[in-house]
Amino acid sequence: MYRLLPLLFLLHFQVSAQIFFPAKKYPSNFRNPLDIPLSLVGNFGECRANHFHSGIDIRTDSKENQLVYAIEGGYVSRIKIEPGGFGNAIYITHPGGYTSLYAHLNQFYPELEAFVRNKQYETKSWKQDLYVVPYQFPIRKGSFIARSGNTGSSEGPHLHMEIRNTKTEAPLNGLLFYPQWPDQKPPVIKQIAVYDATTSIYEQSPQMQRVSKKKDRYLLPADTILCSSSSIYFGIAGDDFMEAATGTLGIFEMRMYVDDKPYFAWQMDNISYDITRYMNAMADYKTKKNDGPWIQLCHQLPNDKLPINKSFTSKRGVVDLNDSIPRKVKIEVYDTKRNSTTVEFFVKRKMYSRKETTCEMTFSAGKKNTFRDANIALTLNEDALYDDICFRADIKAINSPYSYRYQIHSGAIPVHSYFDLYLKPKADIPAPLQSKIALVRLPYGGVGSKKGQKGNWESGQVVARIREFGNYEIVIDEIPPQIVSTIKNNDVISKLDKLSFVVKDETTSVPRCTATVDGQWLRMVQKGDTYTYEMDDHFPLGTHLFSLSAEDENGNLSTTTYTLTR
Repeated sequence: MYRLLPLLFLLHFQVSAQIFFPAKKYPSNFRNPLDIPLSLVGNFGECRANHFHSGIDIRTDSKENQLVYAIEGGYVSRIKIEPGGFGNAIYITHPGGYTSLYAHLNQFYPELEAFVRNKQYETKSWKQDLYVVPYQFPIRKGSFIARSGNTGSSEGPHLHMEIRNTKTEAPLNGLLFYPQWPDQKPPVIKQIAVYDATTSIYEQSPQMQRVSKKKDRYLLPADTILCSSSSIYFGIAGDDFMEAATGTLGIFEMRMYVDDKPYFAWQMDNISYDITRYMNAMADYKTKKNDGPWIQLCHQLPNDKLPINKSFTSKRGVVDLNDSIPRKVKIEVYDTKRNSTTVEFFVKRKMYSRKETTCEMTFSAGKKNTFRDANIALTLNEDALYDDICFRADIKAINSPYSYRYQIHSGAIPVHSYFDLYLKPKADIPAPLQSKIALVRLPYGGVGSKKGQKGNWESGQVVARIREFGNYEIVIDEIPPQIVSTIKNNDVISKLDKLSFVVKDETTSVPRCTATVDGQWLRMVQKGDTYTYEMDDHFPLGTHLFSLSAEDENGNLSTTTYTLTR
């Protein structure tokens, strides 16, 4: 009988797992993309700004130019070059229905690098998004494909790798393809958040319960949480750990039971880029914006469309407390190796006198919502809000000839889709300045920098397409971008392998930055505000006229020229 206990436990676990999510059947023969010891800095499904992390971030010993290898055979199907996002990225399609992506690279292998550079000079554009004919560039498993780097929206040298479903292009959880990578460290729940389900998540602050470990158990300060609402839901703040990760990782799976019955769950796998912004619904955006932790909800908000959630009732994770009988709650978290942590507690309703709140204008999730007064007008589409909000808009006088400070609700509330914002200026903007209008969003809580974009003039109003609430101001942008470099006129550059320039704009962005030598286009590589020309055969020997021009969103143009000798 005692010999049967482990087998019975395993069988129970497998049956329980099937109730929540079917077992994954992914290949397990992919190789490590690097030839240095594995060390992770990020995993699939972590909460990031406005998205779930879609891959595995692998450390490169804090160095660039580590050799990157194909995890399986196939062919190069796409190459992308961009200043943000993935930076330099290569996509390899494999025969089994999967595509691997390698991002933040410095260079591709020689044949592919030459192909890309020829395309850049042919199109006179450094930015590229190239779809390649199948098997034009065949790849074998373990082939050298690139050198690692720090390009795009990368804050330090590392390799971002994804494994996608080729047909749907949805990223999959890469750790599920590597069962051989050691992991015996379970995830940990650090805090339980309790929410009033009768009120919008954006009109409350959660009741936080710290979780502590005593011997082998995880416990709350008291075994029963007392709540003053007739219905509630929960959230968890937690981390995962792994032998091959020096920091924290994201949790793979959450399961919640109520009175010992499966109630609600989510699993981090198969999240397409089309829906990744719904991370702002799965997590408590407001608490995070107000310097709290990432809290992942054990509840699906009214307008959350994520398919990673699974509810066993129509309540979508909401727990009713209509009587004084305690409800038993158990929350389990898992990693991809099925290491787990469990927290159990009771929740009970306490008697209270509810304070009635009033709202002058409710914006309802799942509906089209419009606001209009003498100074501000906007319409949100049905997908814009995840939960209801008590909408507020106002103006405040500032020292500006044309602008008020326009309050568009609160920057602590997420918006899913773009909308047109119409603002009435303090005074009519003269015709010569109407092409120079910009709309600037002030940083939420005074943290960070202003974000500006071009605005348009329509029938006496300033119009811009935005996707963030917050405080805005109208400005007139007549200042061209600033170009700074250590390069000087009449320099001899024969010993230099590159020319670098810092290009910044005070108000908006710099969508166009062009370098030429004697009028011929040169390939400028962008990393943030830095633009670099890597010396090649397109800059001939001798003395030549080098020119760099930068134009912002409002058409303000800066041009600097040098006579340089190579």
